[in-house]
Order: sequence, then structure tokens, then C-alpha cells
Amino acid sequence: MQFGVECVSATWNDQTSQWEVRFRDTQTKLEYTRRAPIFISAVGGISKPRDIKFPGLEKFTGKVFHTARWDHQFDHRGKRLAVIGNGCSAAQVVPAIAKDASFVKQFARSAQWYHERPNRSFTALEKWCFRYIPLWQRYLRLRLFLTNDGLVATYMPGPKAEQLRAKAEQNACEYIYAQAPRKYHKVLVPDFPLGCKRRIFDPNYLESLHFKNVELAPVGIESIDETGITGTDGVKTELDAIVLATGFDVQQFLVPMEVFGKQGTSLAGQWAESRGAQAYMGTYVHNFPNFAMLFGPNTFPAHNSVLFASEVQVEYIARTLIAPMIDQRISRLEVRAGVENRWVNNLQSELRGSVFESGCSNWYINQHGRNSASWPGYASTYWRESWKSQAGVFHIAAQSNWWMLNTLRRWIRTTRKESYLLMALTIAGLWWKRDHRVWSGFQQGFQSLCAGWK
Repeated sequence: MQFGVECVSATWNDQTSQWEVRFRDTQTKLEYTRRAPIFISAVGGISKPRDIKFPGLEKFTGKVFHTARWDHQFDHRGKRLAVIGNGCSAAQVVPAIAKDASFVKQFARSAQWYHERPNRSFTALEKWCFRYIPLWQRYLRLRLFLTNDGLVATYMPGPKAEQLRAKAEQNACEYIYAQAPRKYHKVLVPDFPLGCKRRIFDPNYLESLHFKNVELAPVGIESIDETGITGTDGVKTELDAIVLATGFDVQQFLVPMEVFGKQGTSLAGQWAESRGAQAYMGTYVHNFPNFAMLFGPNTFPAHNSVLFASEVQVEYIARTLIAPMIDQRISRLEVRAGVENRWVNNLQSELRGSVFESGCSNWYINQHGRNSASWPGYASTYWRESWKSQAGVFHIAAQSNWWMLNTLRRWIRTTRKESYLLMALTIAGLWWKRDHRVWSGFQQGFQSLCAGWK
């Protein structure tokens, strides 16, 4: 693993069946190329800040930085700060800096659905169970996973979903009214359905709105000059620093890295022609052999852990691409264009009518009105999809007829000793059971024969 290095581009060489990946050292700016038969992107989707140009921002003489590019050299204590935005990042930043700043003003044009954070301390009994009862912790983890997975119905169309949303919205309203100052109630409760934007489990944000040095301004930015911000309400605020909590460029997968596949096909260009990013299983893209990505298009489960989806992808890539390449079973793997398009079209049909496209501004829907982010079903369904037969899914170039021996050799080399022991005990048990049945049969036959003689 190398740190301080960014990937500039990756180009598929059809002659050598290898990827030529261009890197840049972030310190020396030196660029160099590495070649490999497999190229996997794990850059994530919520990593590149949205580049929003507010009028006059370049004139401001104080500090300006995005929440994802926090300036740790800046001491905010006793300073006047503005926070632009009101998503999950802003909800975390405002209460954190309000403790020491002299004044914090948040500019938030739209509302959000806030919920009580379901965090608690485990009891001594629960900790004892985790330590001494086998699989108890895994059982609890599974229960939490299934509970969250059941929330998918809240986001999809239909009468049942509307009932579930109405109940969840009522609970959220009650929580907001109980925690936030009365003067902000009208601007805090959204006029769009729950789930249209990413839900926020309150990190003491609503409580911080009671602080005398915190002000919530439900207005946009009119202009910025050398000393502060003027909102669309015409009010000028003098500031020492501006914190941009404006989110991330989620729809632009893999940027700023450029990826070129067969015949120089640009991945960004191919996605532009298809009205947004798309990939089979959110992982494989036609025209890009031996290329896979984690956290790709339509792998974001709004109701469950994205880590689970990424873990499913890791296992899926290892099983369909990495292991066959190591075993020399294949030399090239590329998803068929028709398979990819059918899979994506079916997925988009399932998303039609969901809460994600109910009218609010969110990062699920791209500029063409297409949802390239959300997974429409249960997280467990995505796992099951990854285990379906892959027959006819890929164009595959075979490599060696001896791949089964390579698989056996890899299995022997990578299998843990405990697994060998368990397998040996299992075989011994089966063998004993078999011999026991044979011996019992022999005894019964001998006894029957003796009885016949008598």
C-alpha cells in the first residue's frame, strides 16, 4: 500500500491484455506508470467535494475550506464562522464548533428529516453475553441488520410504504419539536417525503440551536465579499471563516481519474451517452475488460450499511475475476453489453415511483433525471444477486487447461490449518460411521445365519 499517491488515469492495452495505470506523487508531483492485468477502483463515491462557486467567494480574505478538507491549522476558538449547507456534515460540524466559536451562522435553504440517534451503552449483562456466549454478538449484529433491511419498504411506492413513511415522519416531527427551539420549527420540518434526502440521526445538532451564539438562517447566498456573506434576505454577516458543508459530487464516479477501455473508449464518455453511470451489479462495465469497481453505481442502500454492499462486491469480484485469473482459468473477463443494459433497465424500473424521485433536491438523481446511486431493494437481495449463476453474463477468454490443478494448489496454500483439522475430523467421522454400519451389518447377518442353523 502506498500513501501520498493519486491515480491520474488508467488505459486498457488490448495487445498485452493489461491495464496501464498512471500515478502522481502528491508531494513531488512525479508521475509514473504501473501495469497490471486487473484494475480495481475502490475510491468510493462520497469523497470528492462538490465544487460550488458562490458569487464573490474568491474575494473573501478569511479562511475557506470544505468539511472534507478541514484546515486543522485554523483555530476556530473565539472566531465568527459561517456554515453553508445542512446535510449530515453540517449537522455534525455545527454542534462541534459552536462550543468554542464566538458566533456560528448556518445558511440552510432547505429542511431535513432529523431522528433520534439510536445509540446507547451496553449493560454489564450484555457485555458478559458478548464475551462468554458463543455467537451472541453475531446474533445481535444479524438482528440489527435485518431490522434496518426491513426499512426498505419505507422508500418504495405503494400504500404500505406511505403508511410506514407517515408514521416515521410523525416520529421525526415529534423529535424535532421536542429538541429544537420553537422559532425554528417551521423551517426545520421538510415539505417533502421522508427518504427523499438522506435521513439524519441527530448528533446533538438540534440541541445546539438553543445556543446563544448559533443562528440558523433559512436563506441562500446572495454574495460574498472580503469580510462576510450577504444572504438572499439582504442581511450582511461579518465573518472570520466560511465552512463549506455542501456535500460531495456523488454522481461523478471515479473523478478526477480518467479510465479508457477497449479502442480508447472513455468511461466518462460512455456513461454520458447512457445518461449517467451504470454497471452490472454496480461492479462491471462493458468495453472495460478486467476492470471492477467498489461502491459503484446503484450500490448505495439508503436504509442499510454501505459497508455490507462493498463487502458483497469484494467477495463477488474475488470469485468472478481475481480467483479465475490467479488460477489461470481466464485471461480476460468483460460483462456483455446486453446483460449490463438489461440489468440496469430492470433496476431503474424498480426505482420508478420511489421516494428518491419525489421532488426534492438530492444526490441520488443526476442531471438527466436518472437515479444512478440507490439500490432499490433489500441489502440481502443484493447479496443473493451476487450468487446467481453467471453463465452467459461475461465474455471470457480462457487461458489454461490445467486451471483445476492451480485451483487445488491455491486452495491448499491458502486454507487455514484449523480448516484442515475440521475436514480431517469430518472425514474420520464419516469413515467411522461407514465402517460401523458395515460391521453392524456383518454382525446382524452372522446372527441371522446362526439363528437359521438352530
